[in-house]
Amino acid sequence: RRLVRGLLLRRRLVRGLQSLTCGSGLDWHVVNVGARVEIVCAPEPIRNGGEARLAMDHDLESFIHLYLANRGILLAPFHNMMLLSPVTGADQVDRLLREFANCIGELQEINK
Repeated sequence: RRLVRGLLLRRRLVRGLQSLTCGSGLDWHVVNVGARVEIVCAPEPIRNGGEARLAMDHDLESFIHLYLANRGILLAPFHNMMLLSPVTGADQVDRLLREFANCIGELQEINK
């Protein structure tokens, strides 16, 4: 039962993040493996460590992490990864998506 609920929440998070990044015109993508979901700030999927290093934008990633941390949401350090646990709730996924949408809006305002 928890597994099914977790899979549904993961799908909700992945689709929500994809919708936010695509709808905002960002050429980012979402990577998902099991309960792990990551936002990659690069137009193409990363295939190896060298590509990951080239795609890193420390200022952008720091902004995203600090923006969300200041709102009580922590991402895994060193990249934009989220892990859904068996006790993650729909309200937590929705809150993360709402704050990530606000973060994107702030980034777009800064870059005008």
